[in-house]
Amino acid sequence: MPQDTKRINGPDSSTSYVAFCKDNAAQCFEERLKQAIGKGGSRKDGRSVSGSRKYFAKIGVVSTAKGSAYIELGNTKVIVSVFDPREIPKQSKFCGVGELYCDFRFSPFASLQRKAPQPDSRERSMATALASALNPAVCRHLFPNLQIDVFANVLEDDGSALAVAITAAGLALADACVPMFDIVVATNAGIVGDRVLVDPTAEEERLCEEGSALDNHGLVLLAKLPTLDQVSEIRQHGNVSVGTLWEACRQLSGACGELIPIVKYVLVSKVKNRLQEIDIASDEENELETEKPNEEPLGGVSVKEER
Repeated sequence: MPQDTKRINGPDSSTSYVAFCKDNAAQCFEERLKQAIGKGGSRKDGRSVSGSRKYFAKIGVVSTAKGSAYIELGNTKVIVSVFDPREIPKQSKFCGVGELYCDFRFSPFASLQRKAPQPDSRERSMATALASALNPAVCRHLFPNLQIDVFANVLEDDGSALAVAITAAGLALADACVPMFDIVVATNAGIVGDRVLVDPTAEEERLCEEGSALDNHGLVLLAKLPTLDQVSEIRQHGNVSVGTLWEACRQLSGACGELIPIVKYVLVSKVKNRLQEIDIASDEENELETEKPNEEPLGGVSVKEER
């Protein structure tokens, strides 16, 4: 990439100094697991193993996009933009079903380890998972030979970034007035031993990925269409038994149900605000029309009516 001569550029990839601190390096996996999850099942932030962090959602945040959404889940911050349908590039044959082009990126400052500007294998894999979760929800048969661009950008990654991006993409598609069968919501869970941690943080995700000595360890993501009660995507990483995977999916299905009121409130609030804006604009037009004096045309010249 071209260098910016106006300032001193940092390296393309770097690691935070926290990773090399003595306290962090001396702790083994068991010690970090005990600090993350207490004996009573409580986590560092006070949540239970089945508790989720607080959501903050807003739509219409990008003025240049057809639809957009911004979601905060704890310290995880994701913004998604959706643009108007356009012809599929480099398409020689007619396609009767439209396509979704999904791009997933981490900002260079999103995590402790600085990300390179070029997309890596993890970002490409998450973009594929994002497209797989959104395809069953969008009425793609209504825009043949066209594609809709969905761009997801993670501003800060503190765990569950892909699940937040899927939920934000569903809100952004609804904000862009794209025809959909149902809205899409997604949740994530980390599995370490016999524990299922709903909505894990970045530290808990690393523990779930590093727990190779345990029988069960890994991450499970579930995307759902709540009104149709259908699962659009299940993504599993690690070594998880069938029974633990079933229990994780059951808890994630319940966690998706808790997101439905939040999504509905955001969309209904957007519609109410738009209707209020239309009413205010119509009232202003009526006031302007009443303030205008009565005029009658006479010989092509407008003459004011004398009172």
